[in-house]
Amino acid sequence: MKPANLLIAICCILIAPTRVFARIYITAGTDVSTRSYVQFYVEDDLGRRTGQPPTGPEVAEIPGTAGHYGTESIFKEGTGESGPESVEFHISSFPAGHFKLVLLPQITTSYWLLVSIVNDNNASLHQKFFGYGTVASPLIFEFEHHPANASPTPIAKDVSIGGLRQSVIAALQVGQLGDSAFTARLDKMLAKAQSEADSGKNKQAADRLDQFVHRLESAFKKEPDPNDGDDPDDKKNASTMKRFVVKTALDSLSADARILIGGLGEQPKK
Repeated sequence: MKPANLLIAICCILIAPTRVFARIYITAGTDVSTRSYVQFYVEDDLGRRTGQPPTGPEVAEIPGTAGHYGTESIFKEGTGESGPESVEFHISSFPAGHFKLVLLPQITTSYWLLVSIVNDNNASLHQKFFGYGTVASPLIFEFEHHPANASPTPIAKDVSIGGLRQSVIAALQVGQLGDSAFTARLDKMLAKAQSEADSGKNKQAADRLDQFVHRLESAFKKEPDPNDGDDPDDKKNASTMKRFVVKTALDSLSADARILIGGLGEQPKK
């Protein structure tokens, strides 16, 4: 299946008495079921799942939970015509504990994850994530769920340099980052950062990730790249490279890079 620049919006809500609700929207017209684009499930610390795992039928292994899917057509405002299909996913009787929400993209695409949590004390939390997904590369969001706490605990996205590299390629494929020569330079920079981090060279890796952010910012502002000339390939590609990045890609990729810099425990050089 070819890459598509689709918007997948996944709304997940935890509400007392603790249930999970998810709705997936596909904004591009297609005769392929929405469920062919993304699958997702919740997993506890014992590896028990409720939802749609990578293979096999839907499961409800987490004690007390029961999941089910439903579909409906969203009608276009003003015309009454059938619009994009949405898929709803519910998990009822959700227990307390530590969990992972795992998204499994079936195509290369962009996504929105919208999260609202309301606990037993009627305290609420609302979060929104934007990013990119590629085939066979799970997207993981972790959260603690304790219904009786004073306020809900925020959901956190798992971020890695390898995952950031995949996001860069996905952003290129859906037309939100380019061109291919510029993307190849960004990937090469991230590969070096990954090697440095794996070797314990955290300061060098943090500096490399910071340069990655600055290159994205320069491309967005259409300014000369301050790091041009740092790599032998720079001069070779400079005359043919057409750099660009859309705002959502800039924000998403930069945010992930800054999370990684913070995790390395080093301040990049100025």
